[in-house]
Order: sequence, then C-alpha cells, then structure tokens
Amino acid sequence: MMTKEDWNTVYFTVIPLLGVGVSAVGVAIGLLALQRSQAQAAGIGSLEPATGYAPLGVNTPKVHYADSQVLVEVRNPGEWHELREFINPLDPGVQRIYHQVGPDAWALLDWVCKAIEYRFDDGEWWGFPGETLYQKKGDCDDSSILTCSLLRNFTDCYVVVGSYRGFGHAWCQTDGYILETTYSYAHDVPDPQNYRAYAMFNDEQVIEMWPGALSQLFQLARNEYQKLSFMAEAQRGAL
Repeated sequence: MMTKEDWNTVYFTVIPLLGVGVSAVGVAIGLLALQRSQAQAAGIGSLEPATGYAPLGVNTPKVHYADSQVLVEVRNPGEWHELREFINPLDPGVQRIYHQVGPDAWALLDWVCKAIEYRFDDGEWWGFPGETLYQKKGDCDDSSILTCSLLRNFTDCYVVVGSYRGFGHAWCQTDGYILETTYSYAHDVPDPQNYRAYAMFNDEQVIEMWPGALSQLFQLARNEYQKLSFMAEAQRGAL
C-alpha cells in the first residue's frame, strides 16, 4: 500500500500544466522526465500509458489544448469546457452544503456519498456541481467534481481521472488520500494500488501524468457494473 508521503511525492510536487501550447506534442516534455524520476524515487513504478483501450467511438469525448487551457468535450457534441470550469467552490448550492457540514473533508465526503445517488451515464456526461446537487444523482465524475468543489473552500483537493482495474474512473484526492465518492459512506480505500491516475485538476491547476494522458483516458473501457462490482469485492475483502 502506498503511503501518504508516496502520494504527495507523485501528485503535489508535479509542476502544474500551465502554458500548454496549441500543439499537443509540446505538452510539457520536460514535465514528463520530472514525473518519471519522481515516480521512480517514490517507488511506485512506471507512469507509462496503460494498454487495453477501447476503440474510439462517435461519442468519445475529445481533448484540445489551446494557449494555457485544456478543453474537453464531455457534455453536448461541440460543447467545449476548460477543465478548471467544472470545479466551482462558490456555487450557491456548494456554499450551502459547505456551511451546513463545515470544513471537514471526511464529513463532506460522507455527505456526498449518502446524498448523491449513483447514476449510470449513457455515454460521457460531466455535470457541474450545481447540476449534481439539483438532480441528487451522478456518476463518479459528477460526485468527484462536487466533492472537490466543496473541499476547495478550505483545503487543497483535486479531481483525479484515471482507471480503476482498467476501467475509466474518477475520484478525489486531498492531503495524499484517495477520497472515493461512489461509496455508500465515507471510508478508507482498501485497494489504492488499483487506482491509476492519468490526470488531475481543480479550479486552479490541470496536471497530466504524461503528455497525451487525457486523450488516452477517454479511450479506456467503460463498464460501470463491472467496476462497481470490483469495488464491492475489495470492500468485502477488507472487512
């Protein structure tokens, strides 16, 4: 199991992905070498892209780099949003829940786990925090974006997008800990070794683990039922 220090070494000493050029080829080449050396120093192995991607389809979200922005198409076709737009600590609904629960990361995570019903997406759709609160439903992307928005009122937090046992997934991370927003209540993740980060973002920063990681993320296989089954299996094994 990776320690808090391991996670901090990999995630929070990486230079933010700022000044990304128009060409994806120019995305932080120097950053890749730094990330690899930090990963090796932390003893967590390679950050090379994983294999086993699903074929790109018509509805596969796209990634576009422009100036200092990373744009994603994760809602309607042709509707592009900068990644940082999704995290909104000042959303009125987010503010209401934050002041109701208080500046407690685990209490806020527990609120999200219990209040937001898991919804299976038909395709890829990322909800803004206010939308998720209004609907009281969401998948891993939606609940992670909401949780990060809540925590960003008082502490560092990131939405991490990557894979869980080979399937596309999203979760939160703060202070070196994985916060799994799809559980029925807040508790420690029993199998952090099965979480593989491709990129992370909040309202201020976007970080890719290697150039082109976000594009590869959206090619990962999607099977929410199988993924949740694996999670339940891991939780039972930890009891």
